[in-house]
Amino acid sequence: MQPHFFQTILSVDFFINYDTIKYMKMFLFIGIAAILSLISMPVIIGICKKLKLYDYHDERKIHSGDIPRLGGVGIVASFVITSAIFLHTQNTLNTMDHLSIYIAAGIIFVFAIVDDLLNLPAIVKLIVQLVAVSVVTFNGYHFTQIFGWQLPKVFAIILTFGWILGVTNAYNLIDGLDGLCGSLSITTIITMGILYYLSGNNEAIICFMLAGSIFGFLCFNWPPAKLFMGDNGSQFLGFMIATLPLYSSGDVFEFNKFLIMIVLTSFAVFDTIAAIWRRIRDKKPIMAGDRSHLHHKLLNMGYTKQAALYLIVFLQSLLCISVIISYYLGRLKGMALLLESFSFMVLFFSIIHYTNRRVTLQKQKNEKIENTSKENNKD
Repeated sequence: MQPHFFQTILSVDFFINYDTIKYMKMFLFIGIAAILSLISMPVIIGICKKLKLYDYHDERKIHSGDIPRLGGVGIVASFVITSAIFLHTQNTLNTMDHLSIYIAAGIIFVFAIVDDLLNLPAIVKLIVQLVAVSVVTFNGYHFTQIFGWQLPKVFAIILTFGWILGVTNAYNLIDGLDGLCGSLSITTIITMGILYYLSGNNEAIICFMLAGSIFGFLCFNWPPAKLFMGDNGSQFLGFMIATLPLYSSGDVFEFNKFLIMIVLTSFAVFDTIAAIWRRIRDKKPIMAGDRSHLHHKLLNMGYTKQAALYLIVFLQSLLCISVIISYYLGRLKGMALLLESFSFMVLFFSIIHYTNRRVTLQKQKNEKIENTSKENNKD
């Protein structure tokens, strides 16, 4: 008995149980992703300045000055390196189970870099995105149910196809304010990680490692930004946010998964839907840029850049909290809370739209009065 006693108290497991070791490893890899990202950003800034790779200006950009624009490279590089180490050293995840999503994300990322450098035609970008989405959906990744209703396979593939394509471009379009796309992405991905963790999915660590990589970038993108992620970063993050929920999960998460993702991505998705409707109404190309996105409207209403960012991040955080609470409420009560959150976002966008229109009309009226006054003074 005595040797057995001493072997027990001297063993690591006597002091640190399995769950503690698991958490330590998880935090270690999250830390590695964040540190690699932090280290890479100054290097990327230096390379961009040397090669004069600055963010181009268009109708929807509100920054001034030359800002390096390849921050997404640091996000992706730190995430890929950390994921590769994790998948190589751990037995909790099968690399082959994630290969198609990683390959598809790689396609999106590589061609988005080319787009950042050469400004590819819209049709080329769409074709590349369609190829990447096909890699995912035709390898078995798609939504399987909505509120317990099992989706026919054809409908599930069509729905998922549209979902990935839409969300990928939504996060690309909303990337027009310092810290905005990164903040929306990191809060959404952390929330998904928590839900996967609560569901017992090992995919939670993938979400948390990606969040760590985004954190390193946000340290340089927080206003005033020293670095932008570029299309390579925003498209990659949009694609990952769209595809990460396609892993199978626990009953409660699976039951409300599609609605959960609509709520979590509502800022980007609603803003994109409004942009598409606006351009169709005004008979402009759908891919044309403008200054009528959510953050532009808030700036027009008198918000500063920082105030607009803080408002959006605060509301996004509330949405994330409501999603996590919905998990604990169960399927039906959780669905009710999610529908309330969805309704809140519809109301919020409606209020911003009509308030912005009123402010714009008032500014036009004041400008007309001012111009008339100047003409009268000349006479």
